[in-house]
Amino acid sequence: MDLSQLLPALKVPIDGTFIADFCGFILALPTSLFLAFWLSEVKNRMTVVMGAFAGTLLGFLAILGLVGTLIFDQPLPNANPAATFFGSVLLCSVLGLSAAIILDLIVARRNRRDYRRPSAVAHE
Repeated sequence: MDLSQLLPALKVPIDGTFIADFCGFILALPTSLFLAFWLSEVKNRMTVVMGAFAGTLLGFLAILGLVGTLIFDQPLPNANPAATFFGSVLLCSVLGLSAAIILDLIVARRNRRDYRRPSAVAHE
């Protein structure tokens, strides 16, 4: 028994599906990074930008795994590159922004005293 029969395919041919997914990832990356940086209330914004990048990369790999041949031997039947491109732009943007917001909440919860509003001082 060959061990490769039990493992995923892990083949990444440079075809229409991969190119469409990659172009969708490239277009979704600046969108999610900009929105994550703009919406962030965390003082260390680099952590939120890294979360947005990680979420976008996760979306790219998920689409490549489900539609392409990253996991399965054959690509998804009836999947054309145009649908893969628009699905990749949408899913990568959503996952990037969601991961950034979740990381924003985690960082803000850990450093509560930095994000509280100052108490109002009574004027004399």
